[in-house]
Amino acid sequence: MPGVVRTIVGKCKRCYTCVRHCPARAIKVEGGQAVVMEERCIGCGTCYKVCGQGAKEVRSSTAGVRGMLAGKEPVEACLAPSFPAAFHKVKPGQVVSAARALGFAEVLEVAFGAELLGREYRRLAMDSQRALISSPCPALVAYIEKYAPELIPNLVPLVSPMVALGRVIKQQYRPEARVVFVGPCIAKKAECTDPAVVGAVDAVLTFEEFEQMLAEAGIDMARLPETPFDGPNPYVARIFPVSGGLLKTATLQEDILDNRILVTEGREHTLQALEGLLQHRMSARFLDLLFCEGCIDGPVIGDGLDVFSRKQIIADYVQARCAEQTIEDRDRELDRYAMVDLHRTFTDLSMRLPIPSEEDIRAVLKQTNKIGPEDELNCGACGYPSCRDKAIAVYQGLAEAQMCLPYLIEQLEENVVKLQGLHRELQDTQQQLIQSEKLASMGQLAAGVAHEINNPLGSILLYSDMMLKEAAENSQHWTDLRFIVSEAIRCKHIVGDLLNFARQNQVLAQDTDLNALVRAVADELKERANSARVEISLNLDAALPIIQADPGQLRQVFINLMVNAAEAMPDGGQLEVSTRPLGTDQVSVAFRDTGNGIPEENLSKLFTPFFTTKPIGKGTGLGLAIVYGIVKMHRGQVQVQSLVGAGTTFTITLPVQLQTSQPPTAAQNTPIGFSARYQQSQQNG
Repeated sequence: MPGVVRTIVGKCKRCYTCVRHCPARAIKVEGGQAVVMEERCIGCGTCYKVCGQGAKEVRSSTAGVRGMLAGKEPVEACLAPSFPAAFHKVKPGQVVSAARALGFAEVLEVAFGAELLGREYRRLAMDSQRALISSPCPALVAYIEKYAPELIPNLVPLVSPMVALGRVIKQQYRPEARVVFVGPCIAKKAECTDPAVVGAVDAVLTFEEFEQMLAEAGIDMARLPETPFDGPNPYVARIFPVSGGLLKTATLQEDILDNRILVTEGREHTLQALEGLLQHRMSARFLDLLFCEGCIDGPVIGDGLDVFSRKQIIADYVQARCAEQTIEDRDRELDRYAMVDLHRTFTDLSMRLPIPSEEDIRAVLKQTNKIGPEDELNCGACGYPSCRDKAIAVYQGLAEAQMCLPYLIEQLEENVVKLQGLHRELQDTQQQLIQSEKLASMGQLAAGVAHEINNPLGSILLYSDMMLKEAAENSQHWTDLRFIVSEAIRCKHIVGDLLNFARQNQVLAQDTDLNALVRAVADELKERANSARVEISLNLDAALPIIQADPGQLRQVFINLMVNAAEAMPDGGQLEVSTRPLGTDQVSVAFRDTGNGIPEENLSKLFTPFFTTKPIGKGTGLGLAIVYGIVKMHRGQVQVQSLVGAGTTFTITLPVQLQTSQPPTAAQNTPIGFSARYQQSQQNG
């Protein structure tokens, strides 16, 4: 049987749910990944249904079907009887129209294959001298062939409804056509290649794959008109996907007091029934078994409904269609295709695994510190019902010893005890380093401000103020001294801003036009740039949104970056400032110069306070530190790209919306520039 389900490597997260639920023990754990073993898989799809990580995927048939539809031969779509429940949001006739819109020549009901089989099941059940097991479920057939071959003689030697309809088409109805089954069953993908029935069906699509093809083709079933099915019409066999549907189709009566007929579904109940038959604990003469809870609970029916709602939908559909037909109509259809061969054979595909000795089992258990029976917790976390079962699986190469959760917890606890001392030491060291770095940075900042600015600034203010008082008013000296005093006061404000930055002041956010702010700063620095032979060009995106920001602080950022760029081009050059939106929630401002560039070893130090490559007295190294702090307070990012000899680009990324804890006052809504600060200094005397 070709593999129809595989594990997506990397998605498996060691939950082992698929191991726990797989009826065929077809999941092998390798490197922590639960891998499906093709040769052991029966295609039931249980692992696909229970995997909460989406780590299992079904082999796709869509490409092959598209190739058929593009060919010259007509392609017949055969809808499984469960289709009304799978597509309950639309009418059955719209599903037919959708299949035709995809390019299928005709659309037939697989239920007619079930109708043909009903007669044969009734005849065999009446004549058989041994217990019979129904054979429409390919997962059940595969399980018996591989893991209970002793029951092969009990399997009813009839094909499934899918194969029955495929043979109807290929042998009589339209021999030149290709046949595609569409249904909820993964195991059907393997059944169509089974040597015992191969050739009846050319491909199998799950309902999910069918919907995928419709979506890719832009076909909306809800907008299509209803059209009728093609081919022979079934009757009551449309109830086939519901538990007990086979009995209804074959007109076999189940009597709870008789126990001659057993109907059950679901993985656990089906395995229990097979075990009971093997152990001769059953008196039933006919067993109608399904690995799913009816075909309406197939692994890829994908409709979001519970099984009871699906039963109701199918029952309503059957009643409505049967009201349009008569039993005589059904019999005429059955007689027309009575010569179609519905029989098949089965093959012993026994999967034998090595059986470990008690010594082997104890050796495996010892690997996870299970020395005696009291150490075997049988918690089931590994996916196996007991520690011994897991040990056997390890011996057989199906599992890994380290899958034991209690063992892993013990190992972790031991390691935690060993590492506690080291962890505490590392934690203390880390805290010391962080605190030292903070103290060093703040100490550098405070020392730099006090030494480099405040002391000489105090002297300037003191003596200039004394000279101002002695100068005659309205004289040229008085005007010059007045300007010196005001400029010194302005420097005092700048120092205050720097100290505020060090104290992480709040951002006073307001609606800010970045393009206008960039133009204003460029105009202000234009004369200085011209004197340095630096050409400033602006590439501002007109679609840039208004953002929430502190324009005064951003103005300082832009000035620092543009001045730095100009100083990086001592022989002149070009500075391009560009803005652009980044999606709907961010904007960027880039400053690109053609200067000397920054050596790679200095890039990581750029935003460190007082780091500078300028000669002593030419710079304090605070500019980029201030830029970094302001941008970070705006919840933004600063990126630097530089190539020595080619230039540097600083890119500022800012959010459009900025939440602040304190709204700005009316007085704070005006950005304070050089001229505004100068006027303030004049007013403050």
